[in-house]
Amino acid sequence: MNPEVHIPGWEWYYVAMYFFIAGISAGAYFIGTLAEIFGGERHREISRTGFYIAFPLILLTPPLLIADLGRPERFWHLLFHAKSGFPYMNFQSPLSVGSWALLLFGAMAFLSFLDNLVSEGKLQSAPFAKAYSRIPRKWYAVVGSIAGFFVAGYTGVILNITARPFWAATDPLVGALFIASAASTGAAAIYLAMAWRKQLADPGLPGFDLFDRLSKILELVLVVGMVVLAGNYAAPLMKGFNALMFWGGAVLLGTLLPLAAGWYATRSAASGVPAERLATILAVLVLVGGALLRISMVHAGQVQ
Repeated sequence: MNPEVHIPGWEWYYVAMYFFIAGISAGAYFIGTLAEIFGGERHREISRTGFYIAFPLILLTPPLLIADLGRPERFWHLLFHAKSGFPYMNFQSPLSVGSWALLLFGAMAFLSFLDNLVSEGKLQSAPFAKAYSRIPRKWYAVVGSIAGFFVAGYTGVILNITARPFWAATDPLVGALFIASAASTGAAAIYLAMAWRKQLADPGLPGFDLFDRLSKILELVLVVGMVVLAGNYAAPLMKGFNALMFWGGAVLLGTLLPLAAGWYATRSAASGVPAERLATILAVLVLVGGALLRISMVHAGQVQ
């Protein structure tokens, strides 16, 4: 007789949205870091936008984590272990490690956010404003990117290490899938912000579009690999509303359609759709697909 398996009871409006928002923040920050380090002034608008997106979004994630605990006053237990009588950092707990990574990423995202305000003259009295230069900017951007993608990936690892059959059967691909999705949703958020500011990426900067396409292709490969690896345990993704969210929303609308439309737009000047409008539509689809991916994954693992 199989032992009873405990169902975590995670709700999409807390956990899945935490996964989603943290992924966008990490992806946007990573793209901003790449643009900052390798792009120079020609990519400055991309890096600036990525850094402006990352910090405000990551501020939304702690309330979601705290609300999901049921007992918000115990949030500090995610950072410190106190059963022995004296609090200490518990690096054997994935949740604790992830919380510290979230804290580190938030600190680096704040520095990058502040640095942009200072460099643009929007903030005159920032602490240590005179100490900002391109060298420390790149260093904390690198540290923040590492911490950010750890945050994006560990959310998938948390699912994999549970005893739920579907989540356990997809080990170790969910973490990689969430990282690829973070990259694509981060790029979509940057597209949206730049379209809103009427400062779309320079068409002479193909590296941004290439990164975006590669992240979507990797996401599709990992989706297929995950379903194949899970075998019969992938059944919750093959029926009902979960199937609609996962295959119709996350895969078709959020990945395949934007990938195909973007590829076609770069090869056809007769699409008849303004670049700003097309970028906005595709970016919204990617973001909706990224949210549905995480919601469907959280729901699928908790199907009895």
